[in-house]
This record gives sequence, C-alpha cells and structure tokens, in this order.
Amino acid sequence: MNKVVIATLILALAGCGDEVRYDETRGTARPTDCEPTAGGEQGTPDDLSELMAEVIAPRICDRVLGSFIGLPGEETHEGPEGGLDPSVGRWWIRRCEAQVVGGRLNIAFGGPGWTWLDRESMGFRVRQYLRMDASASFTASLHIGYDPRSRVASVWLRPQPGVRAVVEPTGLVQAEATGVFSSVLGGLLNMAGGSPSDQARTQAAEEGSQRLAATLQTGFSVTFELDTEQLDFMLGQLPRGATPQRPWPSNGIPWLVNERSAVWPGGIDVLGPIPADVGQVSLEIELEEGQGMLVRRVCADAMHSWLDAAWGGRNPPSLNGATIATLTSAHAPQTVALTALECPALLVVTTTEGAQTPAFARYRVTSETAREAAPPAVAAPAPPTPIPAGGVRAVRIQIRSLVINGRDAAGDEWDVLGGDPDPYVVVTSVREGREIHRTPTIDDSREPRFDQWIPSSIPASSLPLRVVVYDDDVGGDEVVGAASIDASVLSGGETDLSLPLMSRGENAGQTGTLRIRVQPQR
Repeated sequence: MNKVVIATLILALAGCGDEVRYDETRGTARPTDCEPTAGGEQGTPDDLSELMAEVIAPRICDRVLGSFIGLPGEETHEGPEGGLDPSVGRWWIRRCEAQVVGGRLNIAFGGPGWTWLDRESMGFRVRQYLRMDASASFTASLHIGYDPRSRVASVWLRPQPGVRAVVEPTGLVQAEATGVFSSVLGGLLNMAGGSPSDQARTQAAEEGSQRLAATLQTGFSVTFELDTEQLDFMLGQLPRGATPQRPWPSNGIPWLVNERSAVWPGGIDVLGPIPADVGQVSLEIELEEGQGMLVRRVCADAMHSWLDAAWGGRNPPSLNGATIATLTSAHAPQTVALTALECPALLVVTTTEGAQTPAFARYRVTSETAREAAPPAVAAPAPPTPIPAGGVRAVRIQIRSLVINGRDAAGDEWDVLGGDPDPYVVVTSVREGREIHRTPTIDDSREPRFDQWIPSSIPASSLPLRVVVYDDDVGGDEVVGAASIDASVLSGGETDLSLPLMSRGENAGQTGTLRIRVQPQR
C-alpha cells in the first residue's frame, strides 16, 4: 500500500470533530463526531471495506514479495510497545497471492525463513537456528479510522477466524541430552527407530504452525502520520490514533528502517530492502548488548541468489557487499552515510568473529532527501524535573535472565567434562555486608531465565549492591562474573537494564550479560 492510497482514504475522513474520547469497552480512542464511515465503534461499513479491498488487493503482493519479515522471540509486548521488540529471525516472502472474494480480501503467502530456537523438554535441549519453510492463508476485512487530534490515519486488516499456517523445518534439528539419564534415554529411542532430534523436529513444526497462526489471527495495523508522512506497519490491532513505538525517535523525519534485532553467533539478520531510487541514505546503528557485530550492504538480487543456493544445499556464491559498520562497544552509536546504489539494497548483520554471545542492536535508515525536506526541528519542551533520589524510599529488583559466554575468561570449558555452566545469582549489599538474595541453580544453561523478584524492596540505604554469578560445580563453585547496581536505579521509573558481567584477575574481561528490571518505590 503506498502513500497515495493512504492519503486518498484520509480525505474521506477529514471532516471528523476534534474531540477524542476513550472507549473503555474496546480500549480504543475515537472521535466523538465521526460518522460510521470513519471507523465508528463497529469499524468500517461493508461497502467501504469492500471498496478498500478492491483498491488494495492489487498492491499487496507488489509490496510484500521479496521482503524479510521480522520474527519475534519469546519476550513480546502487545500494542504500540511491540514495535520495540527485537526480531530473532526472518521470514523471506517468496510467494504471494491476493484477491477479492465476496467483498473480502483473500491472502496467501509464504517462503523460507529462519529463527532462533531455544527449548528444553524431558532432559533434552534444542538451541540453534531453525531453518524452515512457512506458508499462511486467511480471509480478512479492511477497516479505516482517523484521529484528528494526533493526525494519524489507521487501516486495520482483521482476519476472520480460521487462519491457516504451516511451518516445515528444512534443516537439521539437533536435540542434545542435558544429563546422564537423558543420554541413556536418547540411545533407547534411537534403537526403537526414533530419536530425540526427530521428536524435536516434529514438535518444532507443530508449535511453529500453531504460533504463526495465532500471531496472524491478531491481524495487522497500517498507520500514516500526516505531519511526517511516516507510513508504518505492525502485527496486531493498534488503537485509533496510535502508532508503533520504534527503537529510534523519528525527530520529524520519515525513516525507511527503524527496528531492533538479535543475532546469535553463526547466524545472520537481513534488513530492507532499501529502494534504489531514494538516493543517499544515513544508517544510524547502536550495539545495545554483545561482544560485537558487522553490517554489510549488498544488492538484493545477490542476497537472493546466496540464500537460494544455501537453502538448496549448494555452495552459495560470494557476497561482494562492503562492510559499512563494525561495532565492538555497546552503547556507542554510529552514523554512516551511504551513497546510492543502482539496485535495491539489503543490510546483512552478523556477529564479529570469535563472538560467543548474541548481539542486540537497533537500526535506523533515513533518506538524505527526506532530511533536507523536513521542516526545521522545534525544540522539545524541557523534561520535567526528576524527583530527587532523596524522595525514593526503596527499589524493587527482578533478576530476569543471563547470557554467558561459551567459555570462561581463560578460554576453557565451564564444565570439566564439557558442557554449559550451572549458574546461580547472589545479591549482596556492599554497604551492609550482607546477602540479600540467592536464586536457585539452573543446570546446563548459558542463557538461563530466572524471572525472579527479590522478595522485599531494597531500601536506598542498602545500595550499592554487588551481584555475583556463580557456576555450581562439584569441585567448588566458580565465579562467572560480577556486576554492580548503584544508586542511579533510584532515578526515573520502571526500566530494564543490561549489566555486563566482568571477571577479575589475570584474565579480566566481560564474561556475559545480566538482565534485570528495577522499580523505584516512592
């Protein structure tokens, strides 16, 4: 769908009143004076919905074919905040059909893809990139709404019940035993004609199909901001007037790419395509977590040939794209000016050589032409004066998860017999010299999830805190790394933090990352 189509639809809605009320029964904002054709409480009437289907159907596949749709991970948010979630894989749309039947839009699309899979069940664990082929089809109606206060037009695509989706793994799914008993069980299953890996493959297909169908059943929202001409899209039904939140603020300049992704060692991420006719662009990129990442720019056709060969089991051709950014330090954003190519371009993201932890990053691509055409920026109002730390009585802390390097600071295996560490977390008050909290041990995991709140609030007088991660071992517990939580957590509101785990001694360095959530208590 292009901006001309969106703008044409907006003109039919421009006569609505300015007052906006919140509909508590539906959780949406709605203009009080709008006629039903602007969305109303029941959505767009059938005649306008059918007209929209006829106008949009011929354009959907032109826009979708060749795109790389981000696949979400386990931690997702609903509503506008979903635009901040990192992608952990991509779905490359190679097949698409769209037609109008009975006044409704029938859509079918599919293609290969990949996603990060981390599952543990019955003593076996699958931790790898899953290659797959996915397809989906559904029938949907289209609805439109306009919020005159925010000057945002919304188009909602609402699938009818019964979305059909199929996910078929196309690569090896390797289930590894996490203990002696499961190793014996795996041997028995192999002798019986099955294997844990076969079962993992079947489970991945079933769970992937169910999850994809459930995700698509929530529908889609397309938004258009009149003031900036920013067109955006996301899964789910956003309230009228709401737009997806994005990792980078727009600053009044429309962007071409604005998202966050996670890449594990040995994997890739693909962003774009960036059209050839937009001219020179700027890439803003920030490594938010991890040991390092590389970004290359390649022509879309070259990337397509490379992926086709890789999926077909052939040696893929060389990707001749230039490396445009190398990031080795977290929270050190870079801006790269890119001259125009004669082809639609894709950004290919990988971790740096030798990296042992996933890289989380945010990206924004803007056109220099759009920057020059943007009106002068208006100074933002000064932020409210923060509540001084003295007004905060305490803080609540949740130990969320860990990411631990594949080897310890000396380069050795965590376990004498090989395998992953058995981590647990101890929190102590430096000032008071006392232990505040200790988590249970999670066996054989470099990415354990605790999601455990420290039972009681921690008073400001107990800060700073020292957080130490240990590897539970028969021969003596080993320190994985340590981090500090200082008084800065008393300022601001609830937030998530990623803290580097640092080792000491001869092989000092970062050994992983600790993720926590803090809630100041006033």
